Amino acid sequence: MTLQTADLLFIPNNHEALDEAIATSTGNYVHVAIVINAHQIIDASPKHGVAIQQMHDFFAEIAVADIYRANLTETQQSQVISQAISYQNRPYNFSFYPNDDSLYCSQLVQLAFANVLTIPQQPMQFGDDQQPISNYWLNYYQKLDVAVPLNQPGTNPHDLSKTPQLNYVGQLSYGDLLVD
Repeated sequence: MTLQTADLLFIPNNHEALDEAIATSTGNYVHVAIVINAHQIIDASPKHGVAIQQMHDFFAEIAVADIYRANLTETQQSQVISQAISYQNRPYNFSFYPNDDSLYCSQLVQLAFANVLTIPQQPMQFGDDQQPISNYWLNYYQKLDVAVPLNQPGTNPHDLSKTPQLNYVGQLSYGDLLVD
């Protein structure tokens, strides 16, 4: 599978507590990263904030990703990467509220693609099949000492993957990188 600049790597639920909560509230994709080139990605993660990572290091942590691609010119691809890199070293946005400083993964993608794709915001959801705000999210936000941003405008990886201009290309795993 050949990756292109500005491809998006969508990560399915890997069954960690935060991923489970995200998947239950929004859908199976729990993280998204932007391909810089065949060897690097940029994303916003709790562990690294907004950072460029080597592809093999990224895949060693997540194992598998679904690849989505927009039909972009080389100039547009460069614009996306330049915009994404402009946010490098920002902290991770743990509250998911929009602010000037920190970013979460799909928020980074929305900002990076802002000049080439329309990625609408959605009302943020934090529920499960029993209540509008799950116990996980109630505890999570209690620790942050902020209100749950229920129905506030935002993005999430699952809804982002449904952007009409994005096309599913295939799946990539850590083993595929070892073959290349």
